[in-house]
Amino acid sequence: MPHPGPNHRRRPGATAALAAIVTATALSTLVTPGAGAAATRAATVKLTPGEYSLPATVVSQVEAVPVATLVAQAVKRPADAEPPQALKAGTAAFTVGGKPAVVFVGAEYCPYCASERWPLVMALSKFGTFEDLRGSMSSTTDLGPRTPSFSFYRATYTSRYLSFLADEMETGTEQPLQAPTAEEQALVTKYDTTPYVPAADAGQNPIPFVFMAGRYVMTGNQFNGSALSGMKWATAAAYLTSGANAMSKAVEASAGYLVGGICGLTHGQPAAVCSQVPASVVGITTVHPPK
Repeated sequence: MPHPGPNHRRRPGATAALAAIVTATALSTLVTPGAGAAATRAATVKLTPGEYSLPATVVSQVEAVPVATLVAQAVKRPADAEPPQALKAGTAAFTVGGKPAVVFVGAEYCPYCASERWPLVMALSKFGTFEDLRGSMSSTTDLGPRTPSFSFYRATYTSRYLSFLADEMETGTEQPLQAPTAEEQALVTKYDTTPYVPAADAGQNPIPFVFMAGRYVMTGNQFNGSALSGMKWATAAAYLTSGANAMSKAVEASAGYLVGGICGLTHGQPAAVCSQVPASVVGITTVHPPK
C-alpha cells in the first residue's frame, strides 16, 4: 500500500476562525490530573454530539502492540509511512512542566486527523497513560466519510517523560469545540510554510498538525487510512493491530517512527521502551529534510 505523502485538511478562512475561538476560550487538553479527579470527571462528563463511548477493548488493544513490533515495521516499511519532519538544528526546545511537549491540533470531522490518532495513541501509550479516550467519527460528507477514531477532547494523558497537549478544534459536524492557545497557534502558523508544507498549500492551517518539542513536526497524516471509512471502532482496532494486512503494518510503522522520535526527546527514557529502538529510528530524520 504505497503512501503518496502526507494528506491534510485545510479550511478556507481557518486563521480568522481560530482567532475568534481563541478570543472566546482556550481549552487545550494538558493531561496530568490525579486518579481521583479522573474518576470524578468520568462519572460526571456527558458525551457531546459526535462523541461515542468506546468498546472496552479498543484502547487496550491498540496500546498492547509491542514496541518491538512498531519499530520493526518502521525499519522495514519506509515507503508506507511518513516519519515526522526533522526541524532545523538550533530550533528552540518546547517544554511544558519541565518535560518535552508534544502538541496535536486537529478536528473530529477531519478524516486525516482520524487516521493519525491511531498511531499517536499506539506510540504515546508507551510513555504514559491515557484516560477518558472517547470515540469520534469523521464527517459524513468529507473524503473518507465516517472514519472511526479516538477523540482527544477532554481526554487525559499522564507521563513522567513528556507532556501532551491536544486541541480538537471542531466536532464531527464542524461546530466549534476547542481552540489552540495563542502559543500553540503560533506554532501552526510558523510551520505552515515551505519546506514543511508544499508551497501551493502554505498559509492555510494544516491539520492534523503535530509538533514534537522543537525537534520534529508533522503537517499531515503519516499513512493512507482511507480503508477505515465506515468501520466500527472494534473492527478498526482489530484490523489495525492484526499485523496481517498492509494498513496495520503501515500504522505500526507510523507509531514506530513516533516512538523513535519521542525516545530522542526523552534521552532514551524509559529504558524499557527505548532500549528496544534501533539507532536508525531514534532521533528520526526524513527523506525530505529542511534546507
